Amino acid sequence: MMGLARDTYALYVREMLIFKKNIKTSIARSLIFPLVLILLLGNMGTNVLNLPIAIVNYNNGALANSFINKLEAGRVVSVVSVTNQQNAISMLQNGEVAVVLVIPPNFGAAGANVYMYVDSSSPLASSEALSYIAQQVQSFGASLVRYKVLSPLSLTANYAYGASASYKTFLVAGIVIMVAAFGAMWSGGMTLLMDRQLGNLKAFLAAPINKSSIMLSKLLYGLTQSILSGILALVIGMLDGATIASGFMGILGIIFFMFLSGLGFGALTIILAARINKMEVYSLIGMAITLPLWFLSGAFLPTSTLPNYMQPFSIYNPMTYAVNAVRDIMLKGYISMQAFLFDSLVMASFAIVAFIIGVVMFKNKIG
Repeated sequence: MMGLARDTYALYVREMLIFKKNIKTSIARSLIFPLVLILLLGNMGTNVLNLPIAIVNYNNGALANSFINKLEAGRVVSVVSVTNQQNAISMLQNGEVAVVLVIPPNFGAAGANVYMYVDSSSPLASSEALSYIAQQVQSFGASLVRYKVLSPLSLTANYAYGASASYKTFLVAGIVIMVAAFGAMWSGGMTLLMDRQLGNLKAFLAAPINKSSIMLSKLLYGLTQSILSGILALVIGMLDGATIASGFMGILGIIFFMFLSGLGFGALTIILAARINKMEVYSLIGMAITLPLWFLSGAFLPTSTLPNYMQPFSIYNPMTYAVNAVRDIMLKGYISMQAFLFDSLVMASFAIVAFIIGVVMFKNKIG
């Protein structure tokens, strides 16, 4: 065991020295992807246009019609008129609209209320759009009564993910895990493939060292890159306005799930590198694996917004649980012990299975 640890450390130091030699390029590569995604997509929730809402107008008077026209004039919402409240709520639950407004017969009278129903699991109904609606209601002398409606198909029954949350924080939580996974994919396995192409791997295999140390050093290097990339993405997100509701302890929790993600996807890279000889094929297959997993994890939108036939894939996607855990930490400010243990168990199981397969593949195909 001591020999294995010594050889692994020596090879890991070699990888880090190579990284240090190309540190500017490596850091730039780690920064560009999250920077572009956060800056381009992170402001979606603050620039809402034509949010689909259903209005049930039980008044039909001139004042009610003027209210609807004023709502549409700002181009923040797009109004669909519905004859009764039951049909409007069904549209909301089916995801056809993000908000339902019910205008009562006494609209315009003193003390009149306008009733609003919101699917709070959907980030489409952002706080900015709801604030706009509330301002328009108040400008007509009415009060707004709000109800939360959750779609029965929702996999993520979490109000913090929707109208009450910052979409930027919601997005950054997903990007952090994605970048951690990508950091592992494009480091450990990639350097193993490069060593094979350059002939260095043959020299390592002929050297008087424990052959398992070659794989372990690549895995540790990928894990280091994974955590570094994830931390850089988190810093970029926070500089752009994302927040961590649970404070410093939350940062430790986020790094823990970065670690599990990097370990699992780092082991996956060893499996790929053991089977693939060409860099172009490795890159293509790596992207084909990680990008669908990222989209199915709910990185952009809650998994409840996925089509019904995709939701089972999301349930069996390990990245979903890492994203959910980081979102709880960043948006809610806490993660329940039950959720923490379950998410950790899923990610740890994924990492262990990938590691075992990676060891077998490495010994059979390389070692």
